[in-house]
Amino acid sequence: MFSLIFSLALFVAFAAADVRDLYQPNQNSRLLSPFGNQPPFATNPGPAIKFDTPTSPGQHIPILRQEQTVDPDGSYKWAYETGNGIVAEEQGALRQQGGPEPSIAAQGSFGYTSPEGHPISVTYVADENGFQPQGAHLPTPPPIPPAILRALEWIAAHPEQNQNQNQRY
Repeated sequence: MFSLIFSLALFVAFAAADVRDLYQPNQNSRLLSPFGNQPPFATNPGPAIKFDTPTSPGQHIPILRQEQTVDPDGSYKWAYETGNGIVAEEQGALRQQGGPEPSIAAQGSFGYTSPEGHPISVTYVADENGFQPQGAHLPTPPPIPPAILRALEWIAAHPEQNQNQNQRY
């Protein structure tokens, strides 16, 4: 009985909710809706998502260059450059990586200017070892301390002793 009353109260609360502000975007936000910017019915506005846009409304960013190639063997290549300084390119191909089915290995790069005005450039490889980005702005781990490095080298040079120790337990 309680769940029926709770469900009814929840239904009434949702029905009474005022969502008109979702269809009145302010100057800093933009509206996305499957029905365009106008609701199909005044009483049922439908789903909507509001988010802030980094560009001013109506600003046009031209595509300066765009290339796309897909070959019958599964390899591909694409590249583009926009008027606001974004540059990206990638190429990939099917290759056998140990499993029964081939998978795609890709390599590429992209670059843009950060909001702070710093140039960002990333090169990457994506294959059976995952996504491996490289860039000057990406954090790097500190160097391995010399004592730990010597210990790792000793362990690698003496695998038979490590096997014997594991068997005792």
